[in-house]
Amino acid sequence: MTRRRQILGLAVLCVAGVVGALATRKPADGYVEAAYTLGRLINESTNIVVMTVEKVDRTNNQIIYRKVRDLKGKHPTEIIKHNIGKAGFHPREWQFTMEWAEVGKTAVFMHNGGASETCIGNYWYQAYAGDWWGMSHAEPFLLRSFAGNPEKLIPLVEAMLAGQEVVTPCMVDGDKMALQLRTARIQRIKASLKINDYDPKRDFVGWGGDDFRVVNGMPGFSHLGSVARTDPGAEGVSVADIDGDRRDEFLVFGRKKAALFRMEGTSLNEISLPLAGGARSASWSDFNGDGRPDLLLATASGPKVFGSTKEGFKDDTGGLPREAYYNLSSAAWIDADGDKLPDVLLSNGFMGLKVYRNLGPAVPKTAEPKVSPWYYCGPFDNAGGRGFETAYPPEAAVDLKATYDGKGTEKATWKEKAFTDGQVQSLALFQPANNSESVCYLYREFDFGGSVDMPVSLGSDDTLTVWLNGEKLIAESVARAAAAGQNQLVLRLRPGRNRLLMKICQGTGEWAFYFKAEMPKTATPAQFEDITEKVGLAATTPLGKLRAERLLVADFNGDKRDDVLVTGATTTLLLGSPTGFVESKATGLALPAGTSQPALADFDGDGAIDLAVVLANGSSNLVKLFRNDGKGKFTDVTAQAGDLAKPFPQATSICLADWDRDGKPDVMLGSLRSPNRYFRSTGKGQFAEATTELGLQAKIFNSRAVGIADVNKDGVPDLVLNNEGQDSAVLLGAAKKEVAAK
Repeated sequence: MTRRRQILGLAVLCVAGVVGALATRKPADGYVEAAYTLGRLINESTNIVVMTVEKVDRTNNQIIYRKVRDLKGKHPTEIIKHNIGKAGFHPREWQFTMEWAEVGKTAVFMHNGGASETCIGNYWYQAYAGDWWGMSHAEPFLLRSFAGNPEKLIPLVEAMLAGQEVVTPCMVDGDKMALQLRTARIQRIKASLKINDYDPKRDFVGWGGDDFRVVNGMPGFSHLGSVARTDPGAEGVSVADIDGDRRDEFLVFGRKKAALFRMEGTSLNEISLPLAGGARSASWSDFNGDGRPDLLLATASGPKVFGSTKEGFKDDTGGLPREAYYNLSSAAWIDADGDKLPDVLLSNGFMGLKVYRNLGPAVPKTAEPKVSPWYYCGPFDNAGGRGFETAYPPEAAVDLKATYDGKGTEKATWKEKAFTDGQVQSLALFQPANNSESVCYLYREFDFGGSVDMPVSLGSDDTLTVWLNGEKLIAESVARAAAAGQNQLVLRLRPGRNRLLMKICQGTGEWAFYFKAEMPKTATPAQFEDITEKVGLAATTPLGKLRAERLLVADFNGDKRDDVLVTGATTTLLLGSPTGFVESKATGLALPAGTSQPALADFDGDGAIDLAVVLANGSSNLVKLFRNDGKGKFTDVTAQAGDLAKPFPQATSICLADWDRDGKPDVMLGSLRSPNRYFRSTGKGQFAEATTELGLQAKIFNSRAVGIADVNKDGVPDLVLNNEGQDSAVLLGAAKKEVAAK
């Protein structure tokens, strides 16, 4: 089957004598015969793109993809069209590809601008550039580099681009027909950007491509699997059944990365999120009423709302009100107004607590975009450069009908002017004597029917001050000639009218400005409104000035309304009421700043939500249990908690969940530099250590956070660990008969 090879995948740019073949896009007449490592494939790709199938034309064998995100380089288009045709050396090549193609599926597209390799479900194919990328043939021999689903390839590529060495599943070289039929044996080998020569004997790690390995010496568990690392700054674990199949998906997140996983068969596949970077908190609730839980994240760039759909997650963040700047520490869903719809609660380090009311599933239609003409007003005096610091009347309010005292005898009024965006525009529009040492204001309005980000490029001769909706964004006292791109920023436009005001102070010589915007085509209609003041959290009030590290939402006083426990510099319980939040003056809680995420559950069986937390205490951390009296007052009952009433030097985190399925919440402790620990509830708030029964003492995971889920839908709880210094991990719980057999 081996024929003379004219084109070697993406390597053609580096191989003498074949560049012409790539340039003319002639079809190759052989598979990739020289074995490629995954590192070499990544190195020779200028662009690596995650994309999802948007449309499939089975009549013409065409697949239309939409770009999700760039892993390497920046692919110039959002839509990527592949013409599969019936190319290749055997019909199964295009048949495999078209059988795989379904709307919503994920692929990884690697190219150098001319030739490309695309990873689909346990298969690869090659295509050449054009308006439609044309498939020349499949690349089954690339299964020697990676064999598996694209969701598994994505985190491997990300880790390798970050300079890490990974372990990749791939097919064994040897029987070429077995590779073509995808039946070759699976092995695991090391891969990195430094490993460019294919030597599976040297890089061999083990047999089998399953994500799970049998666990020995841990009788409480049957298998161990590894998933993406989120350190440094590993933060938490969040669990939800996002598709209602009684199988839990789980999110591991940290300051640098957040990754959502689903177990399918014996594989752990990452579910793509429209997110770059990490998160500080995660919360699940069905905000749009479609029966699927949606994800709310607190990130460094602000809150993110990702709506769960059958096709994947879509970014609904644009439906939130916009803030000028963010320093989020936490975010949570909460029914703040008692209408049974999840609202958004944020802790913004700059602005305190914020509450956004859910407007309901009926989303208003997007209005037609409205962009006003430019208006200018001047001249005002800038003698000696004083105009930059002087607040002339337009800075207090823009009244397009107003007349002001201008410079000298000239009146300053607002006049419409057809300035051309994307070109340097002269501001020498006044009496000749007033075209130097003067000030001019420029005004424009934008309404895109919803929230949207609009990147702009600015230039000025000389100074530049910019306000959006009354907030000053730029203030630069400079002397320069106006040019494109001297200042660049993103205008965060809100639903309704947005007012842009610019101030240009001129010295002598030319006087001009530059403006160019990437005008949005669509905007997300408002789905939430700011009700912070209505619920008693105005920034001028003591409650509105709270700075929270953690937000815990529950009905703490039993009145069927959501309350909020705020931890940080102070510990404050905000009780929900029909008129807003009121502070509970006697909670019995005083958690120190820097406290890890507390856990909530009714651990003593009295029907009230209790609290458990790990407190740092020098070299000996402590677990604290606080009993709730049902009215929001807590009492420290740690001394009566049995085996939990002692120091745990390396404890980092706590989880309350019913591990042994006896109806009472048990305790899992995450630990650094020591094994994680398990405590079984014996009832009425008492716990007995049972770490050795599960075998947790056999391995140190360095866990920053622990979570309990049923990831494989077998009815047995599984343990999810977000670790520091090593991969996150999933331990599949063993059924009782398996435990007995071991």
